[in-house]
Amino acid sequence: MIASLISIAIYSNWHVFFEIFYNYFPKLAKGRFEALFSVETKVLKFNAKHKTMGKGKDLFGHYNDLAKEKGPGSEESKYAGILFQSLLMLGERRTFELLEEADEKGKKLKLEYNNAVKRSTACPCGVTLT
Repeated sequence: MIASLISIAIYSNWHVFFEIFYNYFPKLAKGRFEALFSVETKVLKFNAKHKTMGKGKDLFGHYNDLAKEKGPGSEESKYAGILFQSLLMLGERRTFELLEEADEKGKKLKLEYNNAVKRSTACPCGVTLT
């Protein structure tokens, strides 16, 4: 009972506690506050980064959902495989950027192959918009 009353009193007056703490332990308090500020800044940067990739990421998810609905062997499933291969080759950011560009231009991503090797045995060497 007493512990809960103390915790309520401290919780409701946390700003007073911080002010006292900051006045008596300036270096320690400043270091802690800067660490909290640094973490908050990193979170904001992380959120901003993922908002910029949002449309491409949503498109990637949309095409994967279509592939699951239509099943293996469908055109949607083949395109989802191309997107996944692109993700492995180029990484998230570039794949999502290409997906956004393809969506804006009404195109799709296509894997490039080296002309000197048979297509059935070749590994893709790039990704283009078609």
